[in-house]
Amino acid sequence: MTITIEKIQQLLQELGPSTPEIDAVAQTDDPSWAIQLSDETIVMIEPTEDPGRMVISADLGTATESMQKPIYETLLCYNLLWRKTGGVKIGLAGPKGSLIITTELSVEGLTLNDFQQELMNFVTIVRAWCRYVSEGGEQAASLLPGMETNQFHLHA
Repeated sequence: MTITIEKIQQLLQELGPSTPEIDAVAQTDDPSWAIQLSDETIVMIEPTEDPGRMVISADLGTATESMQKPIYETLLCYNLLWRKTGGVKIGLAGPKGSLIITTELSVEGLTLNDFQQELMNFVTIVRAWCRYVSEGGEQAASLLPGMETNQFHLHA
């Protein structure tokens, strides 16, 4: 895992100074990293192996009790649309917990430019879902990235 950690460290050292929207990058003891953006969005980066990749995640907040069902139904539909969402997934961090959004990114051959683009695309999705959750699902689900249509097709 040393190679993966070193690659992520290198990318993050270059990312902060070259991305104006990033206010801070901090490493924890795990190792993992927190990236704070100018709008106070926080994205976490964690290394994992086999194959070497980084798991990128963010906390979307908690659905109010009255809106849990529609919000959970929407995120379950979203998880099924992996072809459109690029593998972005949303889960629940325990009963009555926060909604956590994640994606994975291979570090092999990853350039700074590619990382910036993938990270900012993820942040766009995070912001849309944060609005959706904080507004109690009042925003139309079709406005969420990857859910532009109401057509759900199962591919087995």
